[in-house]
Amino acid sequence: MTTGSPSKVPGVPIPGAPYDDLILPHLEHARSVLPPGTQWIDAHTHTGFSDPDGVTGSAEELLAGLDRAGIAQSIVFTTAEPDGYPRANDRVLAEAAASGGRLIPLARIDPNAGDPLPEARRALAAGARGFKLHPRSDAFVLSHPSVQVLVALADEERVPVLVHAGRGIPALGEDLVTLAHRHPGASLILAHAGISDLSVVAPEANVVDNIFFDTSWWLVSDLLTLYSLVDPAKILFASDMPYGSGRFAALGLLRCAREVGYGPEALAAMAGGNARRLLARETPIDLGPAPGHDVLGPRWLAGERITTYASIAAMVGIRDGDPTEPLALARLACQLPTGGIGAGLDGEAELLAALDELLAHAQELVGVEAEGRFALWVPAMAAQLIAGTPRVGV
Repeated sequence: MTTGSPSKVPGVPIPGAPYDDLILPHLEHARSVLPPGTQWIDAHTHTGFSDPDGVTGSAEELLAGLDRAGIAQSIVFTTAEPDGYPRANDRVLAEAAASGGRLIPLARIDPNAGDPLPEARRALAAGARGFKLHPRSDAFVLSHPSVQVLVALADEERVPVLVHAGRGIPALGEDLVTLAHRHPGASLILAHAGISDLSVVAPEANVVDNIFFDTSWWLVSDLLTLYSLVDPAKILFASDMPYGSGRFAALGLLRCAREVGYGPEALAAMAGGNARRLLARETPIDLGPAPGHDVLGPRWLAGERITTYASIAAMVGIRDGDPTEPLALARLACQLPTGGIGAGLDGEAELLAALDELLAHAQELVGVEAEGRFALWVPAMAAQLIAGTPRVGV
């Protein structure tokens, strides 16, 4: 898989449906602080039918997923193609052309396929708005000579290059920082919250205009690190559909960004404004600095325990293991009294009750068939997200 998130379940055409219905009340609560008219742009989505991981997704399914999550537009590129990318890029370009402007295409390039410039230039001339690189599935490093050539073209054309920076790759941070300084006109986007190199790249992202992070990840500890360390103008909302749910991704952005103290203006920028400026070749706006690690203060101890066990349960369950024990431990951590921040967390009982409800729903799905394992992922990961952002409330 691209990120390690759960495969789309056979017979479920819309990413996340129907399992993310469960989190809709939490999402509506989180959206209530957004300025009227906020337009969401998803910076990381796919279509394709040949990825060796078995995940497929059509343009129709992607558009339905955007509608389901209230997302106006998305950047889209193909999943992995063992036979090469030119035909797949043409498919994505055609899908985008037929979408009425809702799908914004990137061309996927394999540096191991030879000189990248003919395909890159052909795709740009046909309407691509930038490039996608996947160091894991296409097996290369960012010091590859073809990567250097491609980023130089992106610099010349002032277009983005989105780079997989999730699981399953060697460190790429130093190479990416070098590329950013060498090619300031190329907007370099680290996918999946840059978890492979977040600590290395975050300080550099705050001093140059052309390093960005997308939010297509689910572990609340990683997301809180991103929002606390990276300037809000450099963060782009993303879902990873069809691997992820647009609703879950939106909930993750709003809760984590609010947990570290961001207000409506910054939330709207991260939801879509930053991506809109990037695609228009505009420099990032000044939304103030990242608040830093200290903004999180003392952590809610019950929440830390629930987050840990719920995350373990989700990952064990999606890999066909038995999540019974970590789910039970997560629910036990929902009992009062629990301690908390200082003398206690405001609204702690209500929060714990909401978390226990999500975890109980996950418990009901243990041991059922494949669809149930995917269904379990949504409530378990929602529980770890909400437990890790207690100051936002429920």
